Amino acid sequence: MAATLLEEFGRGDAREREESWRYSKTALRALSQQEFVASDARADVPAALRARFEWSQTQGRRVVVVNGTFSERYSDLSGVGASVTVGESTGNAYSIRIDGEIDKPLHVVYVSVPSAQPSRWQASVEVAIVNGCTRVVEQFLGDDGAGILGSLRRRYDLARGTRLDLASLCELPESAALYRRVDARVEAGATLRSAHVLLGGRLQRLDMQVELAGERARLESRGVFVLRGREHGDTHLDVRHMARDTTCDILWRGVADQRARGIFHGAITVAAGADGSDAKLSNKNLLLSALAEIDTQPVLEIYADEVKAAHGATVGQIDERSLFYLRSRGIALAEARRMMVTAFCREALAGIADAQVRAHVEARLDARLELVESQRP
Repeated sequence: MAATLLEEFGRGDAREREESWRYSKTALRALSQQEFVASDARADVPAALRARFEWSQTQGRRVVVVNGTFSERYSDLSGVGASVTVGESTGNAYSIRIDGEIDKPLHVVYVSVPSAQPSRWQASVEVAIVNGCTRVVEQFLGDDGAGILGSLRRRYDLARGTRLDLASLCELPESAALYRRVDARVEAGATLRSAHVLLGGRLQRLDMQVELAGERARLESRGVFVLRGREHGDTHLDVRHMARDTTCDILWRGVADQRARGIFHGAITVAAGADGSDAKLSNKNLLLSALAEIDTQPVLEIYADEVKAAHGATVGQIDERSLFYLRSRGIALAEARRMMVTAFCREALAGIADAQVRAHVEARLDARLELVESQRP
């Protein structure tokens, strides 16, 4: 059962020898040696957990997946009419088709409910944006308890001239581990705007591969992770410019405290024939502890002419001069640190189009940063 469970994470030593996993230093052996049972697809979601995703602003536009299985019980699509359809195929595989304008965000929730012993779930979701502009907010959450491991594959297909604004909030308890694979294909004149927030969890890995397949296709990728304790967050982006005049703009931020470890790998490839492409990548990271670690690896490969490209990455500590300036204005040390780290992280959230969703995500990020600061020695 362990081999099946780790199909996405990899199979122990063999996966760790692969380049993308070796660089990440993700400890797979401990997972591969642990025994898991299948998660309960019909598990009741506790009221306290439901309160975290039953947002008033997304009432009537909510898809809920419990332990990898679509739940009609907790979903509510009464407000979208025929614009959104959810289809189920064999196993834990689903499709979401969005055909037409949706004036408010579609809320897709993935809930991990632990069993009495360590458990696992797997799911696959395909999302097709047929026409118009769409906003989707994803939320990943769960209860603490016996360990739970989730594996989710998602595919987004953006038809010609469409746009998807995707906001993703992954806020996991310390006992949960989650692997997410995102494949996106962006056709001519289409735009994908994404913002990812990774908080908590024993282990999180996000693999995002985007193909800018048509002329003038565009990607705007924003993201931030905040880790503490012994949490492990691993983000891999792979963007491929396959057509002329395509654009990608990537900005990610990372924060690690105590003995946490963060990894960011950002790769941009401009293929032959993708002339006129414009590619930018920026990754900045803060270490709040001498024992924390963040590894960053920007990669740029260009096989075309007349291309604009820039990339950069930094890892450092809070600027002491800026901290002194705030303290000289009568601001307490803990508050000054929190203000600086909050401003550093929020830059990655500015691109969330829906103001209410952005405010909710910022509130969860702020709560996380307050927790990090409150546990400082």
